[in-house]
Amino acid sequence: MLKATASSVLLGCGALGAGQAMAAEACLKPWQDGTKPARWPTKPGPYKIAISNSYIGNTWRTEMVQVAKSYVSRPEVAKDVASLRVASAGNDVAAQIAQLNEMTLAGVDAIILNAASPTGLNSAINQAAAAGILVVSFDNVVTTPKAIKLNQDQYQMGKAWAQFVLDQTGGKGSVLMVRGVAGTFVDQERTRAAMELFKPYPDLKLTEVYGEWDDGTGQKVTANALAAGGKFDAVWSQGGTTGVCRAIQQAGQKIPPTAGEAENGFRKLAYELKFPMLSIGQSPTLSALSIMAAVNILKGEPTPSEISIPLPVVTNETLEPGKNFFPDLPDSLFTAINIGACGLEFDVNEVLAQKV
Repeated sequence: MLKATASSVLLGCGALGAGQAMAAEACLKPWQDGTKPARWPTKPGPYKIAISNSYIGNTWRTEMVQVAKSYVSRPEVAKDVASLRVASAGNDVAAQIAQLNEMTLAGVDAIILNAASPTGLNSAINQAAAAGILVVSFDNVVTTPKAIKLNQDQYQMGKAWAQFVLDQTGGKGSVLMVRGVAGTFVDQERTRAAMELFKPYPDLKLTEVYGEWDDGTGQKVTANALAAGGKFDAVWSQGGTTGVCRAIQQAGQKIPPTAGEAENGFRKLAYELKFPMLSIGQSPTLSALSIMAAVNILKGEPTPSEISIPLPVVTNETLEPGKNFFPDLPDSLFTAINIGACGLEFDVNEVLAQKV
């Protein structure tokens, strides 16, 4: 019997199914050779799990919560999850520390963490670990070794986008760089990779703006950059890519080669207008994978302490309606919700129906 509210999902009890365990084993791969296994005391389930989210101001974060709720509603997962609680603190380190402390006092079994700062939450995480609470850090990960880390490779994502820009421009011209949320691990790693590739090319003129991974903000800051600088030969965009492209259209310009995220509108525009594109999506399904990892560890199943998830890459040649973009769904949808290597396939409408 499932009882759901905007802040919690209460589920039945039981054990992880054999198919789910096999999916976890096949999916939860070590970040690199030599990654140590997670070591945590085994506990009987079902488990009380909390998601501590920071920033909630874009569609990706909303979908991330929706995917988690959709995942734990599955019978084979519900057997292991007694409750799922979700809270968002905004991009406010102090507020998220208070949130983590409250979850620790509440005695949850695991906290799934999308952090406002790579380092600012470490003391609160260490306190949670000392209280016997497993912390799985994903997306914007933290630095403390007390947390399990699960992510797609942000550095490699930023690097791939930058290489696309270099291939398209020959290392010359004006490039718009649309960054994410300032101070976050994801933004820092993606930008670090791009700057390392761009550094040897003095004829590249870089214009940096912060789009906060949001279409509306991306459109606004791109419009401002166009008003100030005229025209760009390529775009490197961490998110809000649909808004970035719309701003260029509204300025009466042709959309240049664009490396961006996995927004539905961006892919629809590329399919329709045929401008060169590279779309790599940070998957909102990392929340579900983090829950999978937490349950795996609590049950005593072998799991790496740092977990790498493959990057879902789409090019002009591999765009396919109904598979990796959806013509009849909103532009703001982040399309990379299915991770086949992990046995995680979601119906888009089912995910979007979940309340946040």
